[in-house]
Amino acid sequence: MRFLHVTSPADVVAFYYQEHIFKSYEVLFTDTHVYDKTAYYPLEDIRGVQRKEKRLILEISQLGRLLQHEMLLGSPLASELMERVFEMIIRAPKEDAIEKVIQMRAGLNMESVQWLELRDEVLRTIDLLYEKYQEGKLSLLEYEMLREDLLRRLV
Repeated sequence: MRFLHVTSPADVVAFYYQEHIFKSYEVLFTDTHVYDKTAYYPLEDIRGVQRKEKRLILEISQLGRLLQHEMLLGSPLASELMERVFEMIIRAPKEDAIEKVIQMRAGLNMESVQWLELRDEVLRTIDLLYEKYQEGKLSLLEYEMLREDLLRRLV
């Protein structure tokens, strides 16, 4: 239930789980995102990683600025191994995003391109609203109402 955006077990690429007496630590990877108990981020947005004993500090690029996210892992060995995983992800060659967008939009008219941009912005906003809900800054009712209002704009 914690990983609501994962729609099928087949989407899971890797899953880390460690349980202690009163606490558990979980990290889930799909082909595009990483999830832990408190947040989820696109892998392509991760720009840096620092290890501090049993936790990692991830530097994540969002909305044009670098944010830090602390990921608790439960043991120094797990944090060392996960640091290596994130370093490989950070160093992996990225596709040329601009070229990809140009190719995808080549056969579209301007109205279609504007609709796609609106759709992407609405989806990003819904993700931010969900994070606010998870942080307790929005009630479920507020989140659902705002989400529905945003989705209506796409029709």
